[in-house]
Amino acid sequence: MTIRKILPYLLGLLFLAFLIRQAMGNGDFAVFLEASKLVRSGINPYDKWIPISEGHACLYFYSPLWALLLIPFSSLPNFIPNFLWLLLNAWCTFRILKLLAAYFDYSLLSIKQRNLIIGLTLALSLRFILYNFSLIQVTLFLLWGSLESLRLFRDKKYLPGAMLLAFVINIKILPLILLPYLLYRKEFKGFVLTVVCYVAYIFIPAIVLGWKFNTELLFAWWGTINPSNAEHLLETGLGPHSLTSLIPVMLTPSTGEINITRNLMNLSPDSAILIMNCVRLGLILLTFCFIKWPPFTTSKSKYQELHELAYLFLVVPLIFPHQQKYAFVFMIPAVFYISTYLVLLYKRKNAKDQHLFRFLIFLSLLFFILTTLTTDGLIGKQANQWTQHFKLITYGMLVLVIVLIKCNPEKILPQSETSQN
Repeated sequence: MTIRKILPYLLGLLFLAFLIRQAMGNGDFAVFLEASKLVRSGINPYDKWIPISEGHACLYFYSPLWALLLIPFSSLPNFIPNFLWLLLNAWCTFRILKLLAAYFDYSLLSIKQRNLIIGLTLALSLRFILYNFSLIQVTLFLLWGSLESLRLFRDKKYLPGAMLLAFVINIKILPLILLPYLLYRKEFKGFVLTVVCYVAYIFIPAIVLGWKFNTELLFAWWGTINPSNAEHLLETGLGPHSLTSLIPVMLTPSTGEINITRNLMNLSPDSAILIMNCVRLGLILLTFCFIKWPPFTTSKSKYQELHELAYLFLVVPLIFPHQQKYAFVFMIPAVFYISTYLVLLYKRKNAKDQHLFRFLIFLSLLFFILTTLTTDGLIGKQANQWTQHFKLITYGMLVLVIVLIKCNPEKILPQSETSQN
């Protein structure tokens, strides 16, 4: 057998070994399983610090339904549900790329160009994909569920789409941003059914847990995720990465876990929080630069729709508080769109397009340096902590916002793609 034939099997074995090694650890899935054990015993998990390794414990921030669904797995050795979930994460990653590819007619590209797009997408997002695997997180599942539900809506399969979208919103509220998008894009049936399904998911656990205990869990859950909580207004630690962790620390004299000054001004916390909320509102209003006017119309093309969704998913971890690095795997649609755009733009030989191409390459490299080349595996733990202290990942994501703005789909689409399929 030639090396080309053997290589896929070798890569498959290496990936399987990687999954087994990760499953033997205690990522965030251990928190989910421990929370489900507490729920099974009639104990509220939202006010308990759940240990996952020596000297490290986490709170449970996810829904009562999610804890309830994991009860059958909570009595198994952690390795089994960990490994099964990692396998699902691998499938979700593959399916995400396939769903994104469906937004463009890739028959117009050569196999080499298609492979280049996939390679660029994986390279630009690899750090966050691997981080989701190492922590055994749910974010890849949330992104897949969001994209899959939109596909189901396009195929007029409204009930399955609504059930799936409501479920991923129930697990963690990040995909909630798709609900106003559905309204704006005239998917009224999908919107209404999603809301109905979400309400049902809120109360379904009462069938098993009882009305009183489920109500207690719902109030406790809201108490932990309420964005007006003090801990969600000024985040100074190394872990969080979002506008909430970037802007207030730039404007107030706080040092966090590393005693290095990073503030540019000495405003009061209230003033800093007000400015942060204004920037957050600005990013939300910037959505209209992508989805255009008027409302209650469909996108001009599927590629235009991908441009819109890329921005929506990208800003989700920026505008929501208490976001960790793994949440930025939501940028995959953005880097996929940009990778496709760069490949299409490179084919154009006029001076204006080549100038834009070089500018986008520069910004993309800056994004890659800020978000990926700052990992501890490349620069060491100490330097990595400095990058987290100064929130370079968040700056990188804001650079990606600029790239998306410059990648206007109307300037690059072939004639065959100018109408919605």
